[in-house]
Amino acid sequence: MNRAPRDPSRTVRLLTNVFAWLGGAALVGNLLLAGDGVVRSALAAVVVLVLGSWWLRPRGDGWLVAVVEGVATAGAVMVLPAAQPVLAFLFGATTRRALHGGPGRYPVKSLVGLGGYVVGLCLSLSRTDQVDPDVVMAAVMPLLGLVIGTFALHETVRAAGAEQAARRTVGALLEATPVGLALLDERGTPRLHNLRAREMFGWDGGNAAGSTVPCPHGAGITGCRDGCASAEDPVEVEPRNGLVLSVHTAPVEQDTGPDHVVVAAVDVSGRRRWEEALRDRAERDELTGLASRAHFLHLVREAMAVDPVVGLLVVDLDRFKDVNDADGHEVGDRYLKAAAARMRSALPARAVAGRLGGDEFAVLAPGFGVRDTVRLAKSVLRSLNDTAEPFAASVGAAVSQAGVDAADLLRDADTAMYVAKRDGGNQVRQFRQEMGEEALARQRDRADLRTAIEDDQLVVHYQPIVDLATSAVTGAEALVRWQRPGEGLLGPDAFIGLAEETGLIVPLGQKVLEAACGQAVRWKAEGRSLGVTVNVSTRELATPGFLQRLERVITTAGLTPSRLTVEVTESVWADEPAMRSLVAVREAGIRVALDDFGTGYSSLSYLQRYPFDVVKIDRSFTGALGRNGRTEGVIRCIIALAEVLGAKTVAEGVETPDQADWLRDAGCSYAQGYLFGKPADAAEWNARSSTGW
Repeated sequence: MNRAPRDPSRTVRLLTNVFAWLGGAALVGNLLLAGDGVVRSALAAVVVLVLGSWWLRPRGDGWLVAVVEGVATAGAVMVLPAAQPVLAFLFGATTRRALHGGPGRYPVKSLVGLGGYVVGLCLSLSRTDQVDPDVVMAAVMPLLGLVIGTFALHETVRAAGAEQAARRTVGALLEATPVGLALLDERGTPRLHNLRAREMFGWDGGNAAGSTVPCPHGAGITGCRDGCASAEDPVEVEPRNGLVLSVHTAPVEQDTGPDHVVVAAVDVSGRRRWEEALRDRAERDELTGLASRAHFLHLVREAMAVDPVVGLLVVDLDRFKDVNDADGHEVGDRYLKAAAARMRSALPARAVAGRLGGDEFAVLAPGFGVRDTVRLAKSVLRSLNDTAEPFAASVGAAVSQAGVDAADLLRDADTAMYVAKRDGGNQVRQFRQEMGEEALARQRDRADLRTAIEDDQLVVHYQPIVDLATSAVTGAEALVRWQRPGEGLLGPDAFIGLAEETGLIVPLGQKVLEAACGQAVRWKAEGRSLGVTVNVSTRELATPGFLQRLERVITTAGLTPSRLTVEVTESVWADEPAMRSLVAVREAGIRVALDDFGTGYSSLSYLQRYPFDVVKIDRSFTGALGRNGRTEGVIRCIIALAEVLGAKTVAEGVETPDQADWLRDAGCSYAQGYLFGKPADAAEWNARSSTGW
């Protein structure tokens, strides 16, 4: 601690040394003044030698000195008429040992001097004719007092030494501890403190007078009216910028006067910064700096508990996936940060923006009614659109109502956003009750479709693909149908879009592939070498591991890879992961067909870079044969282009013999349509093929 402990034995040791020297000098004087004699002079010289040893070696005490003291004591008792000078010398020598010596010096070596006194006294008494009891008592009783007193003094000195050692040990521990410790009086003034406390509280040097320990309420901790000095839990204080201390207190009872208070202060600045960083990380989206999803929803709940009306926007960036896939995630991240900055700039003071995940954002507007919320939604959209590089977004707006919780409000705004996206995107839609009903219907459809996939309610129909040159059926296109309970057989237009939206297209496509490959193998076993064509969505292709799953299906069914044709639309060119997957599929020996050629992202450069085995002519071209001469020229160009690229052509939607004849004459390889047969399940398809198409 800052105040060094005072040695309580220092004064006693000084006085004892003074008394011992005086006692020795008195004995020498008595020996010299008691009369002439060689023995007395010799004994006086011996005592002088003892005093000299005390002078030369104040803390040294050999056995020789102890023996000499014993001899001098015994001789002095015998030659002096009174024992008091000898007792004074013996008392001084013994107390010196009690103060300076350890167990090896006292009481062992002191017994020599005491024994000499007793021996000398006994010899002196033996020379008298009559022993006076009073004289004996006067000579012996002081000796007993000497033994008891010096032993008590020795134990006291030992205890004081142990206490001093303990204080030094505790002091070293207190100075080494990272905890700031201080003892405060009733005025809050530090009476004792360690260096760490001085550093923490900024006290000036070793003098802490006028200093105190602060508390959160501004006053010194001992004078706080809120009871900080007696609080069971620690309080946190900030004595200076950047430093946060957790202060623990405990009362210290005093025998006289008011109680003191001991203070233990722990530096929790690092922990506070760590907690704030964690809290900020939990409350802030790391990429955009907006409120995180969890914190934003917490703010929505708080706002709805306080404000009678709360507006909420859900903002979804249109075509963000195209940017992310085409330019990479780094560009996508910059895109999201820029969109977030524009969105934040359009908000009024009370509104808060958050990122719900991916490219979906939300805006909380406490106290905003319907009109203000819609106005805010349009302002946000204008801010996103307003620059040389506009951001297209679909914005859904909803306002809280009685009985609606935060989850319901978010669901309503999300539903309105979905409607805005479904209507073409880059627009605002306000939630209406009928939207919620539509959303519930879609939820039911989603759940029913998932059940349909799991319970085998999906059936696969097959439409024949005919070689126009021979009119022979060479393959079949697998087309999925949903046998929905209560609604009958539904075509793909009724549920494929929902499957794409919800991600169910992946397990659905897996079911169709398994069914089609298995059917092709069964046809092979029946003697018909027919290939199968299966439509695969861009989302399926972009799913990691698509080729591995496809190869597993082919291997399990026992199908030759070349007898399977994977059919995709031109939208695959806009999805880089899907395109890479498609290239890998073709390299694995599986045929690839391009469906609806000429109606989407047609590009000669794509056809040249990514060759296809089959190019399918869309039914919109086939249906116009005989009515539009320009269409006929387009079809001839498609057939010629496919021939240059080494691909076969398949015309879809052939319904009349004239269309088939024209296509055959134009050089088209294959055709499919109602002229050759409608899609049918495997049993009906087999019955038709056995009787001829």
